[in-house]
Amino acid sequence: MTGEQRRYQFRYMTEASFTPAVSSHFFKLRAIPCLNSCQRVESRQLSVLPSGCILNESTDGLGNLLQFGEYHSPHDYFRMTSEGIVCCEKYRVIDASPNDIYLFPSKLTRCDLPAQEWAQEVTKQGADTIGKATLLMHAIQQRLTYQRYATNNATSAMEVFERGLGVCQDYAHLMTALCRSMGIRARYVNGLVLGEGETHAWVEVHDGAAWLGFDPTYDKIIDWGYIKIAHGRDVSDCPSNRGQFFARTNIEEQLTIICEMKEL
Repeated sequence: MTGEQRRYQFRYMTEASFTPAVSSHFFKLRAIPCLNSCQRVESRQLSVLPSGCILNESTDGLGNLLQFGEYHSPHDYFRMTSEGIVCCEKYRVIDASPNDIYLFPSKLTRCDLPAQEWAQEVTKQGADTIGKATLLMHAIQQRLTYQRYATNNATSAMEVFERGLGVCQDYAHLMTALCRSMGIRARYVNGLVLGEGETHAWVEVHDGAAWLGFDPTYDKIIDWGYIKIAHGRDVSDCPSNRGQFFARTNIEEQLTIICEMKEL
């Protein structure tokens, strides 16, 4: 990192409460910002409650940091808090050999013919990869209406294209699907952004040398104010929190997420 740099402090907390208490709990987290050519983690701390949880760290098959563990005593809540300081340059992730998996559809980013034809039409004035991706981002932002609870984690890009409703995850899935349908490498990204009290999703498009960030929810090419945590073919590759728990009866789970990010 040799160019202009900006530092951000972050805190990301997720808490699940269980009724009744569960007896065993296995969890998998992606809660620590990644390291790349434009992002460096200066300090970080990850805490998990109840105390005594077994906690390990590794990387997944796509290179994302992965925290995982288990707890085997009765408990009615689980809390994870990730916090620290990240130093960023202008968003551009150098990658001379991008994986070809980001050219092909995944379960949630399949693309049918009407959507492909729409994408070709709205990007016909684009001179190159980034020009086409920019036009596509503008068109998606105009086509979709942001609406909470209109979709879920299993909603596909084509369902979003047809309904015209969704949240940041859906905007990112649709842009990813349409880019790939035109032969443009694109991948789904999750992380944190200034001004949001929750996690956010956006898209990275490869320009031949590096991944550039596009945020179709806000219709902007990303420069500053974003902390990347993980990427994948779609959200199923990089969920921030996934768990399995056991009890003697049906369980009600309530999830609370709090995200804080500020520039230093």
